[in-house]
Amino acid sequence: MHNILVFGLTDILEKLQRVFTSSDCRLLNINSANEFYSTAFSRIFDAWIIDAIHQDLHELSIEELATAHSVPQIIVVGEHDNLQDQPSRWPGKTHFLSKNNLMECKTLFLELMNNKKEQNKERYLAGYIHQQPGLETIVTKSPLMENLVDLVKDVAPTESPVFLIGETGTGKELLANIFHNESRRKSGPFMAVNCGALPDSLLESELFGYEKGAFTGATGRRVGKIEHAAGGTLFLDEVEAMSQAMQIRLLRVLQERSLQRLGSNVDICTDFRVIAATNTDPTELLHSGSLRSDLYYRLSVFQIHIPPLRDRPEDIPILVQHFVNKKKRNGRDYVTGLDNRAMNLLLSVPWFGNVRELQNVIERAVMLTVEHTIEAELIQIPGIPIADTSVDVTNLTDNAFRPGTTLKSYKKLLSQSAERKYLVELLDFKDGRIGEAAQLAGLTPRALYNKMKIHGLKKEDFKKSE
Repeated sequence: MHNILVFGLTDILEKLQRVFTSSDCRLLNINSANEFYSTAFSRIFDAWIIDAIHQDLHELSIEELATAHSVPQIIVVGEHDNLQDQPSRWPGKTHFLSKNNLMECKTLFLELMNNKKEQNKERYLAGYIHQQPGLETIVTKSPLMENLVDLVKDVAPTESPVFLIGETGTGKELLANIFHNESRRKSGPFMAVNCGALPDSLLESELFGYEKGAFTGATGRRVGKIEHAAGGTLFLDEVEAMSQAMQIRLLRVLQERSLQRLGSNVDICTDFRVIAATNTDPTELLHSGSLRSDLYYRLSVFQIHIPPLRDRPEDIPILVQHFVNKKKRNGRDYVTGLDNRAMNLLLSVPWFGNVRELQNVIERAVMLTVEHTIEAELIQIPGIPIADTSVDVTNLTDNAFRPGTTLKSYKKLLSQSAERKYLVELLDFKDGRIGEAAQLAGLTPRALYNKMKIHGLKKEDFKKSE
């Protein structure tokens, strides 16, 4: 979904909306300079379409807008006569169009969006690493991820807390970084804390800081991560790993917007946006008591689910090429990609470690290959025999333990076995009719197709002969 801000043009607004209706675009119209400044940066817009003769146009500081963060494509629309003196006032990449041909406006906009998408894709496939990742970092063919991008556009520029939910390796910290870099706090610090990596005593001093003499070994003052995040973003990963006492302290900071360092009675005002993350279903955390309900409701103003890699296999080839080109710079310039068998193997794996696991597998293969293309024999995935082209989980219960298989990976593979058995029986019951089977399973037809692909199932195999 593309977001377009229309400034003025009330006389042709309905026509403009009709022109863009079929292009998956959402138009928001404003009609004053005050509205413009309060709205233009309230979410991420792909373009501003501006009336060249709007009465409030002189109140807009063009130079300031040109240097502001996240300025989108600018299209100035007007009559031929009043467009002639416009170019000198606007940034160099501004486009000028006549209001008599709005189809040209739509064509130009779609062309600009397509060029931007292709440029981002080329840079991503080339292994380009973004120092400050923004929306351009998300290159995808998956509708699930495109929906996520739409959420980022709407939510990132706000000050509201965000709760990211995703399995290990789905890129929660990367997404938190994107939220930060697409927000008004981009110029402030991004402070990340893994709450599960520190014992509670260290986590407390890490978050809140301490004064000299607060405890044995406190030889000087230390400013905590919350205080350091002033003007920026605080990212709390595995937030459920905090003790109940720590969760209460964090809740107070979020409510009162102030904290006290350890060993101090002085309140320090805080100004930060909080983004929390977990790899567990929040419902389970609440039922088990691992996460306090009052803290959860404070953190999850916007709750965003990051889809696992197995639900978006169409992104695997893009990710693979990115990781190959990113890694081959280390003396492996001759590596061009993977052969068909290797790619088919990657497409058949459920990827419980998600993008991080895929990245590790590709990096290892790039380092080991002496050929231009990586062969399937170099694709080694823990818990799956080398060079297997499918995940055979039907006989897992016969031999639970195998060298190289941890209890955690076995339990996950066993879960896949149960999933495959369910799908086989479901498709057999519905004679391979995908729509009806998906409805019974509580899935979309696309999600069911993806799961069938993982397990090597085809609908034709379940159709009953007449």
